[in-house]
Amino acid sequence: MPFFGQGVFAQENQSMVITVEKESYAAGESVKVSGLVESKLTDFKITLRVFNPINNLITIDELEVNDDGTFSGEISTSIGGLWEKNGTYTIIANYYSTEQATTEFEYGGMISAGVKTAPEFSMEEKDNNLQSIIFEDYDLDYELTGAKIIRMTPDIEMKSLIIEIETYSDGELRITLPKDIIDTDEEGFFVLVDGLETNHQAEVVNLENWSFIIPFSYGSEEIEIIGTYVIPEFGTIVGLILMIAISTIIIISVKNKQIFYQKM
Repeated sequence: MPFFGQGVFAQENQSMVITVEKESYAAGESVKVSGLVESKLTDFKITLRVFNPINNLITIDELEVNDDGTFSGEISTSIGGLWEKNGTYTIIANYYSTEQATTEFEYGGMISAGVKTAPEFSMEEKDNNLQSIIFEDYDLDYELTGAKIIRMTPDIEMKSLIIEIETYSDGELRITLPKDIIDTDEEGFFVLVDGLETNHQAEVVNLENWSFIIPFSYGSEEIEIIGTYVIPEFGTIVGLILMIAISTIIIISVKNKQIFYQKM
């Protein structure tokens, strides 16, 4: 069975066992777990609790048990936030009220090649709290708790910046954005979380940057910052240039035809 692989930490408490797929995971990489209970009990799930290297509880999850007693799933992580500590993490699994099993894994370090980011930006962790996104040649610093950023894209029509996130608890995004990326007039910004307006803080850091503090709840998927200007996407610029070029060719062709007919 897959959860009895070599080199994987696991401890068995009589009728229950749990393992992780690998001994170590890079920052941002999901942790795959699997296991077995000797006998399945109706309507009971596996409860997973994950503790960081200083023994703080950072996440709780539940897994369904299959008819044959096996179970499996993934634990989402983040670059920073509750997962900012590098070291040995512990998973404690409980089933019903009597069965318990424990496993450990090493976590932290650079993003592995298997963890993909959106083409619009790349991410890096600068220190325990501050992280950075490279977006359209801008280096954006931010702090994020309770979630990780999936991608960031501008919406030209709405004059907004859309930040897609994956949450594992309630949290808060603190980010500084250059006015060259998004700006507003005296009416200020609107900030939506999953389409609903949310309380936020937006203030001018200096002549070139805005600073935002945006709260969100567990399960949120999208933050949208709406201003009166947003940096155009490269594809949009190319489309406009192409349209202008085609229009110019049509105008020149029409004029040439008019000149030709006049000579006849």
